[in-house]
Amino acid sequence: MLTHIKAFRLVYETRSFSAAAAQLFVTQPTVSNQIKQLEEQLQVQLFQRRGNRDVHPTAAADVLYSESTKLLADWQQTERKLVAAKQQKTQTVVISASQTTALTLLPNLLPKLNQQFPQIAWRVKMTNSEQVLKELKAHRVQFGLVEKPVAASGIERVALMPDQLVCAGQATGLWLTRERGSGTFEYTQRYLKEAGIVPEQQLEIDNLNLILRLLQRGMGQTVLSERLVPDSIPTRSLGERFKRCFYLVYARSDWGLNPDLAAICQQIQTLTQSTRC
Repeated sequence: MLTHIKAFRLVYETRSFSAAAAQLFVTQPTVSNQIKQLEEQLQVQLFQRRGNRDVHPTAAADVLYSESTKLLADWQQTERKLVAAKQQKTQTVVISASQTTALTLLPNLLPKLNQQFPQIAWRVKMTNSEQVLKELKAHRVQFGLVEKPVAASGIERVALMPDQLVCAGQATGLWLTRERGSGTFEYTQRYLKEAGIVPEQQLEIDNLNLILRLLQRGMGQTVLSERLVPDSIPTRSLGERFKRCFYLVYARSDWGLNPDLAAICQQIQTLTQSTRC
């Protein structure tokens, strides 16, 4: 129908079947046949023909031309909406990650996931390991990435890759620690106890980037992932007892409504899993 309408409009504007055919890159008989079919479908006469070049639109043609202007505009808008809908992400998947795993894993992981699952709209929430577990249990996120072996009924946990903790910074008597609920906080407290260290001052900070900035300024020391320590900050190895794993955690019960989750889960493991963990 739209093809016939477009042919009609060109004949109406040019008052010529041959001119309309030339603009449409088809033969004149094709245009004539399209107009004939349109007239039969609408049961009206659209043009009075007096020879090949003498074409006069009828009153019905005047009405159709006026109405078809709006019709084509509406259709073009509909086509744009259809294209947008096709390009639009069809599902939202939320990854809740502890700050260490977010800064370590996601810069490499997210671009690959986005490329392999173009239909997914990704969201990332940065928090601590305990909060990640709460988000999963409340079904507010689909996947969690943590550095603490959290556990709960209905929650699956898969070890991904090893992570070595180090003592970083200057020994000034000040210790910078993550907030309670963070996996790194527990390792820090364990190290202080085993080493018999009683800090002169502790500063609890719930932002890993800020801790790194303070260490760069020579303000205190902390325990954190060796992967995240810039070369400008001195470190001291803590040995095998302070080697941990990064984990992928998820609630398998969520998968019933979202068949892509199993494939995403497998891909995260493929991209990050290590046999050494």
